[in-house]
Amino acid sequence: MTRTIIYNVRGVAHIYQRGLNMSVIFYSAKDILVFYTILFRLKKKYNITVLGVVCMYNHYHLLITSSSQAVISRFMCELEATYSREFNKDAGIKGHVFEPVYGLSNKIGYKKQKDAASYLYNNPVEKQLSAKAIEYRWNFLAYALSDHPFSEKLVIRKSSKLMRQCIQEVNCVFRLGHHINHAFLRKWFACLSVKEINQLIDYIITKFKVVDYEKTLHLYKSFEDMLLAFDSTTGSEHDLKEEYSDKSYRAYNSLLSSLSREYGFNNPKDVLRLSPENRRDLCDILIKEQPVSRFIAETLLHIYVPKVKHK
Repeated sequence: MTRTIIYNVRGVAHIYQRGLNMSVIFYSAKDILVFYTILFRLKKKYNITVLGVVCMYNHYHLLITSSSQAVISRFMCELEATYSREFNKDAGIKGHVFEPVYGLSNKIGYKKQKDAASYLYNNPVEKQLSAKAIEYRWNFLAYALSDHPFSEKLVIRKSSKLMRQCIQEVNCVFRLGHHINHAFLRKWFACLSVKEINQLIDYIITKFKVVDYEKTLHLYKSFEDMLLAFDSTTGSEHDLKEEYSDKSYRAYNSLLSSLSREYGFNNPKDVLRLSPENRRDLCDILIKEQPVSRFIAETLLHIYVPKVKHK
């Protein structure tokens, strides 16, 4: 991947990447956990410091520091190649998952770094996926305060035998220095209750701790000050060229539920196994049956979306 903007080691790199043709890259919690644990493994391998990460449906943001541009390039190449292999294997397809070039913006100075953090952590608020930054699970902000922000506290000795077995396997993957793949997650989720699945998700996110919250907090007086800053402003990133997408991403939630509930896709990503013609037919049906835009339906089904330039 060739970069036109070179990372400055005095600052923080805000990296932005989207799915190919703005298509969805995260269909479920499983996808995000695979990406997250790959990120954990590679940040250790390349000695990257992560100040923030947010996973949206069709893109992600990273706020990182590194020793050089070359390290960032190798890190990004392996991150995207590894996730693409896992994504395609799970979907039973081939092809590119991400755009060929990611966006990188240098942030030098506290003001620009704080604006970048606000922009990243508030992305789900901007896309109407949560009312506040801390309420969105997949920006991982709530994990700075708790090891179980979205589930009941896990007491392993009081857990079911199946839950204890899952925890043991998570710990084994962690000790071996591997990332968690879809096969593990499918097996674990299939044998656990909804309550236990949420406990397991929180356990994995806490075990594979990606974000260095202490270094992120150095930009602010306190965690409360940081939350107040996030709630007061969304930040701005004029030097990152994000192309058009719908203002709200909430429709992705309803479409994914429909694929499972009404169309029999146990794994919503299985829709990508359909032929292009069948996906276009399904796209037209979804648009007729639900109040969703063509952009949302087409990017969910990986149908080519013409790029629209900002005016």
